[in-house]
Amino acid sequence: MIYLDNAATTNYKPQEVLDAVRDSLTLYPYNPNRSGNKLSLMLQQKLYETRRKLHLVLNNDSELHVAFTAGCTAALNLAVLGTAQRGHIIITATEHNSVLRPVMQLKKKGYVEVSVAQPDENGEITAEEIERLIRPDTYLVCVSHASNVTGTAQNITDIGKVTKRRNLKLLVDCAQSIGYFPLDMAKCNADMVAIAAHKGLHAMQGAGALIFNKRCIPRPIMFGGTGTESHLYYQPSTVPDCLESGTLPCPAILAMGAGLDWWLRNWKQNRENVTEMQSTILNGLKKIPGVTVYSRPNCSGIVAFNIGKRDSAEIMDLLAERYDVAVRGGLQCAPLMHKYLGTSEQGVVRASVSCVTAKEECYSLLNAVDMISRTSI
Repeated sequence: MIYLDNAATTNYKPQEVLDAVRDSLTLYPYNPNRSGNKLSLMLQQKLYETRRKLHLVLNNDSELHVAFTAGCTAALNLAVLGTAQRGHIIITATEHNSVLRPVMQLKKKGYVEVSVAQPDENGEITAEEIERLIRPDTYLVCVSHASNVTGTAQNITDIGKVTKRRNLKLLVDCAQSIGYFPLDMAKCNADMVAIAAHKGLHAMQGAGALIFNKRCIPRPIMFGGTGTESHLYYQPSTVPDCLESGTLPCPAILAMGAGLDWWLRNWKQNRENVTEMQSTILNGLKKIPGVTVYSRPNCSGIVAFNIGKRDSAEIMDLLAERYDVAVRGGLQCAPLMHKYLGTSEQGVVRASVSCVTAKEECYSLLNAVDMISRTSI
């Protein structure tokens, strides 16, 4: 199978990640914070090392301001619901449902009002557009670092200057950017960053993280055992413990740490391959009659397109069944972005490459699309 659905999850896992998962299951099959034996304490130290790596890579103010979650969706829900107050939230048309739905749930309950920042002609959310929507009761701005539909990246530095000047919280969804291109929280004035481990970091599913700073510590939205302060009837107040109820997904967290190490060693060559393969598909699709391309050159490896007026899910199925090429069709859990693109009914076909995608695989996709397009015009 030719795998070009890396924006959903990367199928290539480096040996370092595989080793970390194996070690977690064989050497450290224990429960951190629940025991004082030597191996449990060693596992706790390894979890701390992953926290510290995220702290250093994203440059927030403390490794203790890193909360492990069940994935990026859980991290975004913690960010939105854990900082909720009555007032006004600004989101963008590029947001994934992991941001849109918790925000709209707050709206449904009558707690907040919501404004949507629209992209410009280049698909970018400008700082001016954010500032235009700010109201006296605005308290939170949510921005997707890179669109999971088109791959377009946003200038978080410019947006962060506005949110800092207006004393607003800034939440950045880095699900589609972590492991592809960096973000410096201090430089960008980002208060909360949510990440996934199983995409650009090439780790395993089941773990994500919310990285935050001291001016924006979320309240717990899930309650239970933390392994600390067990005498309390109420949730502890100490971070990150209070945000991590239940047994942590240790194999996935250790895999995340290994993925970070691997990315730091290989980011340059990885980026070169991703951008080259993305450009190969992008430029090739533009030459095929009847194909509409929605993406621009980007570092996320994403190319969104359609063939004529045919349903994107139909094209996805044809590519899989006839040509053994895996892509994503439909709305990619981002309905506001499709409203902006005018593809709410048709959806888009999303091809997404990774650091190990070969040029021959890109050509196979292009040949398949060319064959399908000949019956679609």
